[in-house]
Amino acid sequence: MKSNNLIQISGYVTKEVKTNDDATFASFAIAHRVKSETVMYFNCVVFSKDKKIPTDLLRKGKEIFIKGYLRPNNYMHEGSQFKGIQIVAEKIRSANE
Repeated sequence: MKSNNLIQISGYVTKEVKTNDDATFASFAIAHRVKSETVMYFNCVVFSKDKKIPTDLLRKGKEIFIKGYLRPNNYMHEGSQFKGIQIVAEKIRSANE
C-alpha cells in the first residue's frame, strides 16, 4: 500500500457492482455521508489476481468499509474529456464488523 496516499472510508454501495468474467476486477460506487445533509460519492475499483472479489459485500444499499488509495481517473465520454479520482480498494469489509 502507498503510505503517502491512503484512504479509509465507509459508505453505502449506490449501484450494483460490475465485474469481469472471472471476478478478478470489480467497479462500484459508494455514498459517504459527511454531515447530516451532505453526501459525497466515490467511484471505486478493486483488483485481485489470486482470489475472487467478495461481490456479496458489494450489493446495492450495503454499508461497507474500504481501505485503499486514490488514483487519477481520466476518460473520454461522447467526445468530452473528464478528469477525476477513484478509490482503488485493497481491503473491503462489512462496516458492521
